[in-house]
Amino acid sequence: MSKVLEVAVIGGGFSGLIAAERLSQKFPTGSVKIIERGARVGRKILATGNGRGNVSNILLSESNYHSLAGADVSYALQKYGNKSLIEYFSSLGMDITVEGGRIYPSSYQASSLLDLLRMKLEYKSVEEITDAECVDISGDGDKFIIKTTCGNFAAKRVVLACGGKAQKQYGSDGTAYRLAEKFGHSVTKLYPSIVQIKTDTDKIKGLKGLKQKVKLKAISGVEVLAESEGDLLFTEYGVSGNAAFFISSYVTDKKDCCLSVDFLPEKDEKHLVEILRSKAKLGYIGADDMFTGIINKQIGRAIVKSVNTEDLSDKSIKRAVAALKDFRLEVLGTLGFDYAQVTRGGICFSEIDERTFESKLQSDLYIVGEMLDVDGDCGGYNLQWAFSSAMCCAEAI
Repeated sequence: MSKVLEVAVIGGGFSGLIAAERLSQKFPTGSVKIIERGARVGRKILATGNGRGNVSNILLSESNYHSLAGADVSYALQKYGNKSLIEYFSSLGMDITVEGGRIYPSSYQASSLLDLLRMKLEYKSVEEITDAECVDISGDGDKFIIKTTCGNFAAKRVVLACGGKAQKQYGSDGTAYRLAEKFGHSVTKLYPSIVQIKTDTDKIKGLKGLKQKVKLKAISGVEVLAESEGDLLFTEYGVSGNAAFFISSYVTDKKDCCLSVDFLPEKDEKHLVEILRSKAKLGYIGADDMFTGIINKQIGRAIVKSVNTEDLSDKSIKRAVAALKDFRLEVLGTLGFDYAQVTRGGICFSEIDERTFESKLQSDLYIVGEMLDVDGDCGGYNLQWAFSSAMCCAEAI
């Protein structure tokens, strides 16, 4: 076994890399190491923002974060928010661009984030030990013994930055929660979040590839589980896009759940009915094309077909408009953790210090990022959380 490290960071994702870089400023060369189960660090970073590196959002708020067991994220977000993140990456040589509130590297390459972090870590001689799955951590007096598939290590402090259960192809398959559970930590039920939703496809045949800005609700019985506004993309299995991603975690385990799509949230039913009444008087427009010029032609025809109308009578118009404002799709599930961008749920936030991210159950053990029961909306909020929690942790250490 090598010398006792000052800090061992378990996990080479965004939060782990940020924590290690910060810690390398404080401790001597070689005393901070990253232990990563994959062949290389930061692979999941490369997928963020569809490869464009959506690292945060100008519209950052506590309301963008969710927790099954309840989490107060206010301190971390206020201490190290989006301005702090921008300043941090500026200090590494990155310029930023804002697009629709989303913060990107000006290169629009997620690889830029990883490249800049790795260059700094290499400069500070922080070793990345890859292909090393952590199989056990145990306390041994004033240090931890870390057993991995590449040998054992000793460290005075451990930062768990192993990620959640989403996208196991990047090494986060949920098995790392056991490392925290061994020290008494509890884990909530886990759900895939920011993931595509499977629905009944009978009503949306022929719409594959079409995108529409909508207001979307998830409904179970008479209860509205969640709602969002944004792009909805139709697929061969159901729906995708930002609107679907936002509510995906709320429908995972629900029975008799459906989606309600409002295709024109900015228009009220009365206005739409009057437009269609005027079109009906033209005499040459058929029922199939009643929504042509109002909404995408194929989507309009799908709405008309869903209410099984063949004329432009007042009754048919009202039924069609009602369907446009409340188009129902039965939910059959999601594409699951393999396709999810984030895990909803995790280690109970009440079991760690909200300012330092140190475990309340084990001194010198820290937990950051997606391992915790905190998940953000689609739009850069989850990388922001990884940054904020890692910075608080590093400062405390």
